[in-house]
Amino acid sequence: MRSLSFILPAVLLALTACTSAPRDPGRVVLAIDSPPETLDRRMALGFNAERLALLVTPGLTRIDEHGRASPELAASYEAEGELRWVFRLRPDLRFSDGSTLDAEDVVATFRSLLDPALGSPLRSSYNYLRAVSARDPLTVIFDLNRPFGAMPVDATLGILPSEVVGAEHLDQVRLRPIGAGPFLVRAWDGGDTVLLDPNPTYFRGAPELALEIRTVRDETTRILELRKGRVDVFLGTMSPPLLPALREERGLEVKVGPGAGVSYLLFNVEDPVLSSRELREAVALALDREALARFKFKGAATVADSLFWAEHWAFASGLPTYRHNLQRARELLDAAGFPDPGDGRPRLTLSLKTSTDRFRRSVGLAMASQLAEAGIRIDLQSLEWGTFLGDAKRGNFQLAVLKWPAVVDPDILRYAYHSSSIPTEATAWGGGNRMRYRNAALDSLLEEGRESTSSEERVRIYAEAQRILARDLPALPLLHENVVGVYADDLEGVVVDPQGSMHSLARIRRSGEAKR
Repeated sequence: MRSLSFILPAVLLALTACTSAPRDPGRVVLAIDSPPETLDRRMALGFNAERLALLVTPGLTRIDEHGRASPELAASYEAEGELRWVFRLRPDLRFSDGSTLDAEDVVATFRSLLDPALGSPLRSSYNYLRAVSARDPLTVIFDLNRPFGAMPVDATLGILPSEVVGAEHLDQVRLRPIGAGPFLVRAWDGGDTVLLDPNPTYFRGAPELALEIRTVRDETTRILELRKGRVDVFLGTMSPPLLPALREERGLEVKVGPGAGVSYLLFNVEDPVLSSRELREAVALALDREALARFKFKGAATVADSLFWAEHWAFASGLPTYRHNLQRARELLDAAGFPDPGDGRPRLTLSLKTSTDRFRRSVGLAMASQLAEAGIRIDLQSLEWGTFLGDAKRGNFQLAVLKWPAVVDPDILRYAYHSSSIPTEATAWGGGNRMRYRNAALDSLLEEGRESTSSEERVRIYAEAQRILARDLPALPLLHENVVGVYADDLEGVVVDPQGSMHSLARIRRSGEAKR
């Protein structure tokens, strides 16, 4: 099968004689890879549903480029003791229909989320909330039943008018929610095209351009639509082999930025072979992650030393790193009882499981080739996603490659590494600690970090947690995979956000200087 890097230049060459579609100067066409299931943030699970909903119904906070919860509809927030968070709203906030947004709307939105009658899939994630109340029209009180330092991250929930938060309004809010964001919904019937107009009441000022969000499921088709001028912008992830040709394409700009997602290599620490920390380190040192970033990802990735990217507020500098060192890897294999047979046979064989995605399989093949240089033969198994994830949950693997799509708050370490998060039949195989790793000291730190409301304390706690994980090596962070923006060169202000946020679309404008 020919690679995408071979196919794409040929496709683009065939289009050079095509006439670009005339652009509507007052509208930007955004391509997404799958349609949103709803624009109601309380009911959204899909990535596109979440980020489109926030353009219409923002929350009290939003996540900034460093992973912090930054005030949005709130002017400020603070903890009052261990079990209370207080949010103060910006004055003079209005919904897109002109009505006032005050504390009662915030209270009603959060109470509706907690109401079983609504059926929100997010309800269990907010079970730490005991009560939500209004102290005055601009002050909201969140009382907790247990300390939770990451509560401001959950305050990104989109705020709705109190009159429409009930279950009887679900159909209306799904298609046309009323919010206080930069855009309002002009038209959406639940299909592949969403039309958003600038919201004249937006507190930061109405955007200059309207949005048409168009679902284009096939990646090659998205590129062709960008090339023909039928699509103005795409923000998200893209197959790295496509990037070199796109960077040369006249009329398009390509912007690559650090992403909040991270791929990682799981070691099953209950496996008789991989229970050896020295063997896990040998695998880590035998891998050349810099080469993977440079050649497989075409520079659109950086080597990861933690689940957090370097600009994240919780990233700990000075962690132990495992850069490519074949000699040291071979020495560790010797020490672990796997000497070189000297006759061309491998020292040992390990299985590596990946998904059937073509690019992910190709990365797995590259990793197998690198490990072979150290004498580790890899049995690569590419599995359908449901089977693959089921095996990972049940510990039916030796090595596996997975990806956290967006790492925001460091409380994710509790889900990923706490011993209580090991999937078992009793927990219906829920939990992210698929390595089956146990460390009582780490458990205590992660519980302390979850409860602390002090930013300084959380930095200290999670730095120590990262040092323990880098030392014990239950998993090897592989690469921080960058976020990509491809857009028409007459657009200004497009920002590539680590979490994939579309906030910059509220500030973009046309320069009138397209190079097509």
